[in-house]
Amino acid sequence: MGIVLVICVLVDFVEKLDEFIDKNPPMSEIIFDYYLNFIPFFGNLLLPICVFLAVIFFTSRMSGRTEMIPMLGAGISFYRLLVPYLIASALIAGFSGYLKSYVIPQATAERMVFEYKYFKKKRISSRKHIHKKVAKDTYVYISFYDDKRKEGHTFALERFKEGEIITRINARKITWVDSTQSWTMRKVYIREIDGLSESMTYHQSMDTTFLLSPDDIYKKEMMAESMPLPELLRYITLEEMRGSDILQELYIERQRRFSDPVAVVILTLIGFALASRKRRGGIALNIGLGLVLCFLYIALLIGGQAMVGEDVEPWVAVWFPNMIYLPISLYLLWLAPK
Repeated sequence: MGIVLVICVLVDFVEKLDEFIDKNPPMSEIIFDYYLNFIPFFGNLLLPICVFLAVIFFTSRMSGRTEMIPMLGAGISFYRLLVPYLIASALIAGFSGYLKSYVIPQATAERMVFEYKYFKKKRISSRKHIHKKVAKDTYVYISFYDDKRKEGHTFALERFKEGEIITRINARKITWVDSTQSWTMRKVYIREIDGLSESMTYHQSMDTTFLLSPDDIYKKEMMAESMPLPELLRYITLEEMRGSDILQELYIERQRRFSDPVAVVILTLIGFALASRKRRGGIALNIGLGLVLCFLYIALLIGGQAMVGEDVEPWVAVWFPNMIYLPISLYLLWLAPK
């Protein structure tokens, strides 16, 4: 893991060296705000593969020195030899799950702040024709929104009951107030509809709240990855009520919080089954087979997520590599010499 992270940091540093020189961020921010948050993210991302290669390397050395045969010959069960591997992989998986759910989201958020400050373009400050669902049977529309001023123009809110509109609110302008976390509407017309009867009221100014803030209008990069697990679950519930168009991304991230740690255990089983047999090619052959399986695992993961849509559920796409590799691991354990 240390070797891989050193390589990742060096490659990233060389890639961004020109930008570091051009933007000239303080060295303390480069180290503590960027790379100190860069290392946990990529370390946890590569953890299952690093554990897999470590198991293959360690077990292949045992097999190459003919240490397995005397232990089995002394009456130690093959599956008893597997127990320490399972305990260690379970501990690593639990630690990885904790990092991925609580520590790494905060690190990712801090790293993205640094990148937007020095590398990336700021998000677009205005947007047209915004349609959002803010509650059950309640929808809002903003013709034009300016993020710098936090104000929208030509605002409309419609509330429905059993498919029929019962309330429509129109405002010339709507402005976000940070101190009260609410919206202030200007030149407001409220139209109430009850069957064939209607009523219309006018207000010069009016404060209101609904489930929409300026941050909800824009989709932030790596937003799901920067949320701790409890916050992510609450946000998914909120976006489900809104009927958001980013739900698939949120569902994928929720499933990855659990599937990636499980991959540590599954890849440990495969690594032990492959490396427990003494081969003519020795460690090199086992590591080569391990790398091939790692690349296939990544390909399955990326391919599965690319298929997410109406026909493929997010949990199927994320868990697809594990569903393929678990039977393979059990089959390889069954084939291993005992």
